[in-house]
Parts: sequence; structure tokens; C-alpha cells
Amino acid sequence: MKKPGLLDLRPTQFVLGMREIEFKIAKIEKFSKAELQDYCDDHQIPVVIGPKGEPFLIDHHHFARACYETQVDTYSIKVIKNLQSKNEKDFWNFMVREGWVYLNDQFGVGPHSPQALPSDIRCLADDPFRSLTWEMLNAGVIKKQDIPFFEFQWAAFFRFNLDRPLHSKSDFKEVIALAKKLSRSKDASHLPGYLNK
Repeated sequence: MKKPGLLDLRPTQFVLGMREIEFKIAKIEKFSKAELQDYCDDHQIPVVIGPKGEPFLIDHHHFARACYETQVDTYSIKVIKNLQSKNEKDFWNFMVREGWVYLNDQFGVGPHSPQALPSDIRCLADDPFRSLTWEMLNAGVIKKQDIPFFEFQWAAFFRFNLDRPLHSKSDFKEVIALAKKLSRSKDASHLPGYLNK
């Protein structure tokens, strides 16, 4: 299979955390050529081939967007499953069953129809609560999990439990301190990656 362009990859989520994108962009821009290649080798983009042969990315949306923003073309694609023979309905039913699609938007509203998903990685909205989850992962307060879209479970938890609105221009320092306490609370103990330390 010829490597698809980054804008040919169909997202399976509505949102990103832009703080994570900004961090990845800054990181990529500092890499030497060899470091960049190693980074890309460690972040193979997993895709599922859907009806009409379209590649749907089922992870690494943030990495793909950062590569697009920095014009990196040394990324590689790994085909996890080829479902080209399925019709649209059966394809999306399979994707939902596998947990390979996340259908809530940046307001936590959903699930929406898969047909409403953005057409490419440029069209994903910013969800500051997804950024907040990334901050908790980065700080070691939440443990990274090999569970599709587990970060969005935490984003929903923060959205419902923080006693203040959050947007991209918010002062994250104060919110991060509150989120750390919430992450260690009993209320968060059911979430994947809960550490309580």
C-alpha cells in the first residue's frame, strides 16, 4: 500500500488537545534528522482501511497533526485491519464494537453519527479538557494505558468535576493543581490509569 498523505487519513475522533499539539511541534522542531526518524519510527500511525479504501487513523491523531504542522513526511503507517469489503453500516458497527472511534465532541456532547466526523486532521476541534488530561499524563499523575481513547474518559471526568469553565486561554497552572487533586480522589478510582499517589 502506498503511504497515504496526512490529509488523506480520516480521523476517528472529533477533538484534540491543542496544548499537546503545541508541545509535540516544539519537540519536533528541535530534533536532529536522526532524532526525528527515531521519533517517527516509535510513533507508527495505526490505520484501518474502510469502505472505498479510505485509511482511518485509530490512534496518534496528535502526532499526525504535529507532523502536518511541521511538514514532516518521515512518518509511517501500519494497517491494523482491512475492512474495505464492508459496507458503511457494518464498518462503523465494527469500529464502535472495537472501541476504535470516539464520537463525542469538544463540549462532551455525543455520541454523534460517524458521518459527522471531520474529514481530515486539520478540522479537529480543541478540547481543553483533553489538554488537561495530557498535562496529568505528562506529570505522572495518570498512567498511560493501551486502551483506545482512554484519555477522553478522563477529559469527561474533569469536565464534569472541575468547578470552573476551561478554554484554551485559561490559566492552566491553577487548573492543573485542582486536576491533580481530582485525579487522586476516590471519584476517579474507576478510571483507567488511576494511580492515587
